[in-house]
Amino acid sequence: MEKLPPMTVTHAHIELALAQREQGTLLAPGPCPHLFDGLEQNRAVYGRIKKGEEFEYYRTLLTMTTLKNRTQIRIMAELLAAAEVYTKKRIRFWVEECGLRTFKDQDGVYQGWGPVGDFMMMRVVDFVRKLEKKHNIRIVYQHDCKRGDLGATMIGYLNRFIGDLEQKLGIKHSFLPYDTMNINVYMGKDVALLDEVRKKNFIPARGLELMREKGKGIVVLCKTSNDSGPHYQQKLLEGRGKTLEECVAEDVNHWAEHYGLIHQGLSPFGMVVGSTHLATGKIRALFPTGTWWVPGFGNQGGKFENIMLELIREGEWNGQGATFTNETGMMFVWMKQQGGTGKISDVEKLTLKAVATFRKAEFKAYQAPEVKAAGIIYPFKYDFAA
Repeated sequence: MEKLPPMTVTHAHIELALAQREQGTLLAPGPCPHLFDGLEQNRAVYGRIKKGEEFEYYRTLLTMTTLKNRTQIRIMAELLAAAEVYTKKRIRFWVEECGLRTFKDQDGVYQGWGPVGDFMMMRVVDFVRKLEKKHNIRIVYQHDCKRGDLGATMIGYLNRFIGDLEQKLGIKHSFLPYDTMNINVYMGKDVALLDEVRKKNFIPARGLELMREKGKGIVVLCKTSNDSGPHYQQKLLEGRGKTLEECVAEDVNHWAEHYGLIHQGLSPFGMVVGSTHLATGKIRALFPTGTWWVPGFGNQGGKFENIMLELIREGEWNGQGATFTNETGMMFVWMKQQGGTGKISDVEKLTLKAVATFRKAEFKAYQAPEVKAAGIIYPFKYDFAA
């Protein structure tokens, strides 16, 4: 296939960068309603909703599952309704009171609730899109699902999370209208569906279409934040003289260039580059136009100094090119294990404090001598030094 001309669609990572300028931080909280151990602990976090639209919705839904005990259906419906309301309240406060516009949720958290977790996820995403319209703002909503499979299966994941039913059924609707999702490329480039496959079955280049024509973002796992990630990711591939994570960055950059997936200096392709292991800027050098998902700011103990040299160093997006994700710490900021008071009644004031603290720490990280020496500038209007 010949090299494609540059795309012209304002894709999700451009919109992410613009939304970050609007909110004045790279922070992206994670609206993830974790299922805790024990019924009473879950009730202590979420409460109980015994009537109303949310309760009736989940009670009806649960009767169509394999759960048949009426008492257990009622108990779970009360909790599901409360968890949904809690999550929506957190998002509304982040948007309306903290001025945040970028978020990333986690598929596995919703899956933990069973089949009904998918419906909660759908309703939360729908709430975000309605909030967008209500305030006439752009909210970039990203989904962490780590899919990676053969094309015939992968097309289902792409359509599910960032696509729609139009291609298959002629229905212009998406149940989960996320802006970006992530994949792993252990099985190779085929996972991204950049080329048509014509064998026994025809598989369209759905990944390429979603990026070039729909402006969606696809984020590739590269340097993860888990403890054992380096066991594989930092292994040297002798045939290429680079580590595995460096080879992934080099390959994704090649795909972005070859398939014309760069617009306004950014690619709809991005990569996961965690904040728990030191990154020196080598990955950025291999993929200059990418946007990094940076997990680890929270329970994993990620640090700004581990990631700052991976930000863009020149041009229009200097100081950006990443989204700093914090899921549990922001979602349950009031809990003692997250540094809170342990009182859920303090959630709003603690949220304001947590976002302000993050912004200040972020600003300080840009002032580090090695960051300034790299030419990386603080891209926002806040001046915490004044």
